[in-house]
Amino acid sequence: MPLNLARCGGGVLQHLQLSSAFSRPIRQAISQSHVRCMSLATLGRFSTPNVRYAPVSVALSGRLTNGYATAATPKKRTTKKADPESPEAPKAKKVASKAKKAKTTKSKKATKKPRAKKVLTEEQKEAKKEAKIASDQRKLVKELKAAVLSPPKRLTNYFTLAMFAKLEEVKKEGKELAATDAFKEAAERAKAMSDAERKKFTDAAAANKEAHQEEYEKWLNSHTPLEIKQANMARRRLAQIQNKKFFPIHDPRLVKRAKVGYLFYAEERHQAGDLKHMTVPERGVRIAEEWRGMTDAEKQKYVRLQEADTERYFREYKEVYGEDAPNVGKNLSK
Repeated sequence: MPLNLARCGGGVLQHLQLSSAFSRPIRQAISQSHVRCMSLATLGRFSTPNVRYAPVSVALSGRLTNGYATAATPKKRTTKKADPESPEAPKAKKVASKAKKAKTTKSKKATKKPRAKKVLTEEQKEAKKEAKIASDQRKLVKELKAAVLSPPKRLTNYFTLAMFAKLEEVKKEGKELAATDAFKEAAERAKAMSDAERKKFTDAAAANKEAHQEEYEKWLNSHTPLEIKQANMARRRLAQIQNKKFFPIHDPRLVKRAKVGYLFYAEERHQAGDLKHMTVPERGVRIAEEWRGMTDAEKQKYVRLQEADTERYFREYKEVYGEDAPNVGKNLSK
């Protein structure tokens, strides 16, 4: 009812505060257009020329103006503490513990002092050096064994074939003999075999030789001459390191090394025939003395042979191995 009276009132009622027209305060924002409509309604009923329009600020109550004129201040975000009885509490506690532990570990690593360098004695240094040499030696032997290549083995000796046959006989007889005794028994039986039996193993050895030759040539052609050359170099190196015999792989494709002038002279002296009454070591001593007593003019013939053979070596090396040959000394004739 007081609200209806205020709305129907004229310009006089416009000067009154609306908050006093209600029985209890109402926190409702009144827009400017609403107030203007109220003024127009009153002007329609009380059309008096002396009536003035009241400003909007007057129509709004002081309580409403103060309540909605200022912006609301944002609430501060508060950290919600985990409830100890909630199911997520142990997980949050575990994460906090891990973070604390990581921080402690990081601080320990930052403050960790460098370890003092251990001073070795002379004996320890020598032992360490020997261990490194032995390790390098084992590594080298492993690499060399991988490069030596393994040609097919041959069984062309009739006695070897007879030995293996007799060894099988000893095993079939069921004699409980050691390996050494079994081989001795097989060797004795191979020596005591008849001529007819020996001929049987001789023919088998000849057949094996032909089959092995075909197999060997097939295996040899499966490798390049350069691979065979490198394998022979590895075999010579292994023989030096392990003090064992490593026979070179025979390959007719390999390039023969260039000969020096002295070798040409020695071959000529051996073929002359005037040194046949001497042993081979004596011939070597005699030929070396003759070479040292020759003048440069007398050696010139053999020097030219050396130069021609060196050119041949360089040419064939490039053709067969596909790479340039290492330099060969030209003062070997002296």
